[in-house]
Amino acid sequence: MKKYTLLVFLAFSPLFLLSQDNDRQSKLYFNEAIEAFNAKEYDNALQYYDEAINLNPSYIKAFYNRGNTQLQLKNFNAALSNFEKVITLDGSHAKGHLYKGYSLMQLKKYDQAISSYNQALKIDPSLNKAYANRASTYMKLKDYEQALTDYNLVIKNNPESYSAFYNRALCYMKIKKYKESAEDFGQCINIKPGKYKLYMNRGKAYLKSEQYENAITDFSKVLTKDATNKDALYYRGYSKMLTNDFAGANDDFASTIVIDPEHAPALKNKSICSFSLKKYDEAINDYTALMKLKGADPSSIVNRGIAKLKTDDFQGAADDFSHAIEMDKEFAAAYFNRANANLKLKKNEDACSDIRQAAKLGMKEALQHINSLCN
Repeated sequence: MKKYTLLVFLAFSPLFLLSQDNDRQSKLYFNEAIEAFNAKEYDNALQYYDEAINLNPSYIKAFYNRGNTQLQLKNFNAALSNFEKVITLDGSHAKGHLYKGYSLMQLKKYDQAISSYNQALKIDPSLNKAYANRASTYMKLKDYEQALTDYNLVIKNNPESYSAFYNRALCYMKIKKYKESAEDFGQCINIKPGKYKLYMNRGKAYLKSEQYENAITDFSKVLTKDATNKDALYYRGYSKMLTNDFAGANDDFASTIVIDPEHAPALKNKSICSFSLKKYDEAINDYTALMKLKGADPSSIVNRGIAKLKTDDFQGAADDFSHAIEMDKEFAAAYFNRANANLKLKKNEDACSDIRQAAKLGMKEALQHINSLCN
């Protein structure tokens, strides 16, 4: 019996051959896109990804990368569309959900962004960037406690995460946990010791937590790098003032004003320091400059008047107190101090009238002086 060899001819359809050609060409475009992206030629990269997707409409990596390219160009709606396509093709694509969330966050659709991050973490609980981005979104919603929970997880997974420590420090500042904020800024300094901005931030946290000497040290550190940093000068001065170092504070406020003559808080606090140092003429000048800048207010006028009393300018003081009373007829301190000025001017009846009015307005100290002034 003869054996016959059966020859089987496999005929490839033109459609199948075309599909293979498309896949190969699509991958070539994909690789060209990656090269363009790495060279930061994002518009060219988009063109190559477009070509790749035209040839292979199910090319998940091309959609994903095109979305990331759109993010680089801040085309967040276009990026969102690409990541949604990734998820349509593969619902378990964790990073597709992650960057969909990021796109939504940039579009200020915060609740939707959080839902996307939740989905990403449901698929891949180790996706640290999803915790970090969700925390950032909670911060934008001013939900600092939830943000802290996520930043704690980020730091647990990556103890060297500068951005997590930095943002957690900001959250602590927002909820007035200043000591914890200072500690986190300290961690940032350990990770990036050359960033002098961090000393400024930690100094403010120290100031808020009443660790004044530490605050002074940090602000001084900033000033070794930038001697004309008006914020560091001002806050160092303020910290010194709170430790009763009025001379040091006065110098720092003066330096702040040289840099920025319209720095109202520096003018205000310098006037307080000048008065405390018994530099009354300087205090008068400071209050005058402050009022010229910000406009006259009853408190500043009275304070200037008290400084004038100290220089024996009794009429000038009385005029200031009268001006304050014109602005606020229930300002007890203005009546009380005008009584003192009138007494020095030997206007005893006016002094009696003023001290009675101060007492009537509830000033206990005035009650103690009625008998001595009015009898």
